[in-house]
Amino acid sequence: MLGCGVNTVAIFDRGGITRLFPIDRTTSITYGRVKDDMSEALIRVPTSADCCRELASVECVRHEVVIYRDGQRVWEGPITRMAFSADEIEIDAKDVMFWPYRTIMRAGYSNAYPNIAFGTDRIGTIMRAELQRKEDSLTPINVLPYLSIHTEATTARTSRITEPYQKTIYEELDDRAAKAGLDYTVVGRAIHVHDTSYLLGQTALATEADFLGGVIVTAYGMDLATYAAVTDGQGTWGAAEVDMSFYGNVEVLATAYDEESDTTNPSEAELRSQANRNLKQKYPVPMVVRVPDNSQVNPDSTVFSFDNLVPGVKVPLMCTVGCKRLQQEQKIDKVRVTQDESGESITLTLIPFPGAAVQDPDPPTVPGADSTTPASWGTEMP
Repeated sequence: MLGCGVNTVAIFDRGGITRLFPIDRTTSITYGRVKDDMSEALIRVPTSADCCRELASVECVRHEVVIYRDGQRVWEGPITRMAFSADEIEIDAKDVMFWPYRTIMRAGYSNAYPNIAFGTDRIGTIMRAELQRKEDSLTPINVLPYLSIHTEATTARTSRITEPYQKTIYEELDDRAAKAGLDYTVVGRAIHVHDTSYLLGQTALATEADFLGGVIVTAYGMDLATYAAVTDGQGTWGAAEVDMSFYGNVEVLATAYDEESDTTNPSEAELRSQANRNLKQKYPVPMVVRVPDNSQVNPDSTVFSFDNLVPGVKVPLMCTVGCKRLQQEQKIDKVRVTQDESGESITLTLIPFPGAAVQDPDPPTVPGADSTTPASWGTEMP
């Protein structure tokens, strides 16, 4: 049951294969899973613990933390900081994304036409090539065997070019997550890379009863668009539009995902595709059924299990606001677990799934309108 787990910690050699010793006592254990970032763990150990002398020989980066929840490995990664005081030892660790973060892309990678590729596959190629030298070392990092690249026909494509020694793997991955429609997360030793619209997993229908707190519904009129265009800034553009009879003409302009010094100029077809993807997030008026950030999961929830608390997993969420019932598909953005003297608490942050509109089973009739709810997600303009 969530909120009732027992979390324990052990120290391993690099690679997470050779167990060195368990940490027999902790003051607190905090760790998480996060989308499009590197998660961290913080373990506090009293100096009166039996393992104190063994911890004095632990080395940052060479040694790793492995966290167990009810006996199952749930988080692991290299130790990045240790602080010793009279009463306590603090251990900071990063998840295995640390290794892409500290790996230079020594080779050049070109996806210029006609070598245009899915963005996920480009990341997979880079990771396998550059991390291999760390796997070939005397103490392998043991990350590539768990690399999970998820690619579909609708995954965003790229024509990007990078030169040798231009970036680290993490800079490339993080840039594509920020600008080019990719998500990534780490679960244990596995790095998952996928399109923002990829279904990594799905829970059963959740309601406000699954959280210890309220639910907020907000409409964002400033984010509405009925016509979206994407430009390379040099006169080439692509656009998408929807039926404007209800909202009227509301336009938005964006720069191409890959419009940087390290890419070839995108084609008009690429720009139209990007415009259509952008419009899916802006029409109809974006409305969010929001669970406040870091809301604690109800220990009695039957919707969530620790195995499905993974950033990127879809969560259909229904709530009742006043006399109105609303539903929207969300996805997990962050998970945070804390265990101390008071026990275990688990908090979640959710964000709308790309293109997910709020659904109202009984929409009101708007006077003078032919349709109460915009029905189309838009089509690409020729």
